[in-house]
Amino acid sequence: MGILFFAAIAATATASPIRPADEQTKIDFLLGEVKKSDDVFIRNGKEYRGSRASAHLATKLRFAGRRVQTATEFILGIASKSEESGKLYEVRSREGHREPLRDWLLARLHLYEKAHSPPPPPVTPAVQ
Repeated sequence: MGILFFAAIAATATASPIRPADEQTKIDFLLGEVKKSDDVFIRNGKEYRGSRASAHLATKLRFAGRRVQTATEFILGIASKSEESGKLYEVRSREGHREPLRDWLLARLHLYEKAHSPPPPPVTPAVQ
């Protein structure tokens, strides 16, 4: 029974992706932006380096599973605030500027989408 149970779980886990590939790519990009950042990430009043903040967000994402389908859902539902305290996550730049992590991530998502969106189709003149 134990082997069949674990085999069924493994088959289910590999049968279909948790979220659309393009959205997972965006989420991976955002996690990478946090990880490589020199900014200070603040969670519940404690300061963390980007690598630690990224690992924390990745863990929250794994626990969220199928509940998070898009990069925007990741930002608003996972990466904005502490589920424990309800406090907003923040980021502080080297210059001392503080902002909600939500805004920091949304700005990076916007730039990513702008850079990776397909060019508009060519406009054809109207036939007379």
